[in-house]
Amino acid sequence: MSRARRVRMVIQIGVTVGILVALILILNPGQLGQDIAHFPLIMVPAALGLTACFYLSKGLRYHQLLRSESVSVTPRSSVLFTVGGEAFGLLPLGELARAELASEATGAALGTTMAAVTVQELLYTTVIVAIALPGALAYAAGISGIAVSLAGILAIIGILTIHPVFEAVLGVIRRIPVARRAALQLEVLHEQVVRLMRRRETWLWVTLSVLGALFELTLFWLMVRGTSGVPVPWVTTTFIYGAAYLTGAATSPGGGVGGFEGAAIGLLHAQGVLGPAAVAAALLQRAADKGVITLCGFAAWYWVRRHIRRRRGLLLGDTEVAPVVPRAALPPASRPVVPPRPVAAPVPVWSDAILAKSVSRGGPVSP
Repeated sequence: MSRARRVRMVIQIGVTVGILVALILILNPGQLGQDIAHFPLIMVPAALGLTACFYLSKGLRYHQLLRSESVSVTPRSSVLFTVGGEAFGLLPLGELARAELASEATGAALGTTMAAVTVQELLYTTVIVAIALPGALAYAAGISGIAVSLAGILAIIGILTIHPVFEAVLGVIRRIPVARRAALQLEVLHEQVVRLMRRRETWLWVTLSVLGALFELTLFWLMVRGTSGVPVPWVTTTFIYGAAYLTGAATSPGGGVGGFEGAAIGLLHAQGVLGPAAVAAALLQRAADKGVITLCGFAAWYWVRRHIRRRRGLLLGDTEVAPVVPRAALPPASRPVVPPRPVAAPVPVWSDAILAKSVSRGGPVSP
């Protein structure tokens, strides 16, 4: 991990802790502790199971996108890349950590692995908005906010996939001195995203994104019921989570910390959930989701980096390595050119495979 990344991580952790402490101090800390303590222990395994299922589906979705780009990767390794990248999920643009890890492990181009992350996150956000739409029908402001968010997502997809629109936006970026250095990377990302979006399997396997969204939304509903006891309908919690998710993404690039909690607490309070119980639900959601996966992410990150074989460009030893063929066993056209030596030619070295093949034919073994 580079020094700059460590500094950013320390700053982001400090900001995150400060925001959460402020939320606790605004309300009654004693009542908040009681609400957290009243969370039924029988729900803890269910919460951890939902978290595990969410990140498993997320890793398998990333695997499908990588495989569609002909990246040699196994499902287990894709899940490890996803979990390892979550170690930096609270940093700005932390989602790109798994793209960097996958690129280093597999030898694939960074643009390819980043395009897979971009497509996955765009489609997942679209799914969250679509699922939250029924719950937003009870709120006039909710319908407007969801509509604006959906329009923004579709606009981003249109910019990345429609060539004339992308060229127009890229022309504007090239006129900005600070942003023009990213023009080349954006062109590469555009080409990769267009190719992924035009593949049929990208849209067929969006079911994995739907499945992951259902796991995450059910986890949030479980936290609300466990801390407050208020029978908030599941459809309503999907809208609250969707609105909080979009608010966090728009206000805080570091995992949505602060924006997510603030929006979730406000909307839960409007549904009759008391302030401390709403804060407890938001904090437990973070603990069960980002808290657990961040700890697991650090373990996965260091394990993957330790097992990367840089010389072979393989990932974690999951794929077989082509055996080293002796030079004498290669056809004459593919043998490397060796400068002549001022000594007698050495005796040819034969591989066991060639000797066995010659003996089985009953013919003489000749150079």
